[in-house]
Amino acid sequence: MSATAYRFIHTGVQDAALNMAIDEAILLHHIEEKVPPTLRVFQWKQPAISLGRFQNVEREIGQEVCVRENVALVRRPTGGRAVYHRDEFTYSITIGKREGVPSGVVAAYAYLLQGLIQALQHLGLNAIISDERVSKTPSAACFASSTQADLTVDGFKLIGSAQVWKEATLLQQGSLPLGDRAAEFFSLLRFPSEEARSQALAQYNTKTAPLHAFAPQATWDEVAQAFRLGFSSFLEHEFVPGELLPSEWDLARQLVAEKYNHLTWRKEKVTLIERL
Repeated sequence: MSATAYRFIHTGVQDAALNMAIDEAILLHHIEEKVPPTLRVFQWKQPAISLGRFQNVEREIGQEVCVRENVALVRRPTGGRAVYHRDEFTYSITIGKREGVPSGVVAAYAYLLQGLIQALQHLGLNAIISDERVSKTPSAACFASSTQADLTVDGFKLIGSAQVWKEATLLQQGSLPLGDRAAEFFSLLRFPSEEARSQALAQYNTKTAPLHAFAPQATWDEVAQAFRLGFSSFLEHEFVPGELLPSEWDLARQLVAEKYNHLTWRKEKVTLIERL
């Protein structure tokens, strides 16, 4: 394993806007070569839905239900569909072409899948890359939308991830549900009828499963350690526990005020891959 260490950060429990802003701050610092590749794990102060960068919140999310149930809404810098952040493990990885990540979003996504596969191996799971065709009618919910590169265990999708590239650096964000919150999540999505909601939930449950369906005793901290070991092994660089720079915290708080406290913001010239 190379002597050049990468960075592993657990930023603790934060609100939804700050969680997304921290990831962008790390991305921008990596572009400027101020920080090494970073694997970040984090938790949420309250239940939250993160929306894909271009997802239509009015059409797909029951905002009035979210307000009533005290569920935060935030827009991710990455693409993909809605993710429910409750009883789940959330990670992000920031890395770039200068560290050997292949050019092109599809190639980069397939490359980093190997780190996820090795992370799941540390939890005793044998994950494979699914060859299911891309869904032509994607759901508002991340895990209900199939792609050509889903990671599955016994035929069930476990992890949803999405990328954004800016210059020669990528940010990949992902979620691994620990417990079954599907019915709760679908109650927060907008459907034309309750029958349509029930049908969508039933289909979702045939495709996805939480981690605890396969590893019921796995704790959040054990998952975090598995991700650190899995990505360290695959990338052949140890992810050493560290902290955010003061300038990363400052930039993240600035981005909260300017951007992440709003569900709509200006589009930038970036390349997205939607895998959630």
